[in-house]
Amino acid sequence: MLWYIQLLLYPYFMINLLKDTNGKASGNSQLPVATKVWWTSINFKTILEWEPKPSGYAYTVEFFGKKTDVQKSPRCIKIQTTECDLTRFLLNLTDSYTAHVISEPIETVDKTEEYPFTRSDKFTPYKDTKIGQPTFKIEEYEAKNNIKLLIETPLSSIRGPNNTFLSIQEIFKKDLEYVTYYRKAASTGKKEAKSKINEIDVPVDRGESYCFTVNIVIPSRTDENQQSQESATHCSHSEKPFYEGSVQHLLRQKHSYHYSIVYLLDGVV
Repeated sequence: MLWYIQLLLYPYFMINLLKDTNGKASGNSQLPVATKVWWTSINFKTILEWEPKPSGYAYTVEFFGKKTDVQKSPRCIKIQTTECDLTRFLLNLTDSYTAHVISEPIETVDKTEEYPFTRSDKFTPYKDTKIGQPTFKIEEYEAKNNIKLLIETPLSSIRGPNNTFLSIQEIFKKDLEYVTYYRKAASTGKKEAKSKINEIDVPVDRGESYCFTVNIVIPSRTDENQQSQESATHCSHSEKPFYEGSVQHLLRQKHSYHYSIVYLLDGVV
């Protein structure tokens, strides 16, 4: 009777054994998986990175979004590096993407077999890409009581209809502000001025030199992602009124005359 029961149960055991050996977590669980996966993105140049570097196996990257079907980059199939440039695939900038870094044998095997993978965090280019440094020029008025900053946003890695790279301003449009922090060159106290267009007018004291930095701000983002990288610092020219320059010149002459007399007296002595 026992052998009869074993005979009846044999197909059941075999079916489950086959499921285990073809499943993702069985024989292939010996393949190491990526220990962490992260996105690096600046000005919409987006690269998926992970660790560790493979040895004896390879990685394949697949990705998908809420509005994007599952895809694989042809350059990121069975690779033995630890990064994959997905810039040209993440063109729906408001979609939320997820990537899988799959560990696979180097040799070609059954394409229907599933392999272990590590899942990335979600990434939305419009909300998450870092914004690089803006540049700006200083335009000084003749009246010298006002300075205009002319700001230029960096180019993105996204191409427009004419195949040229779009600027950050062209992508974010009205969802973008500019802020400058400025101070007198001889002071540490900072002031702030904002604008919705790429020009900022700053009131200044005549004759004083001012130093400026500029940031791009995207208010719709979370606090940690709102501001761009800060621009380089540039300062305006200092043009003191004529009488101030004359007094300083006379003082310098006086000190020079004093030192000359002392030198002559020393020579006499």
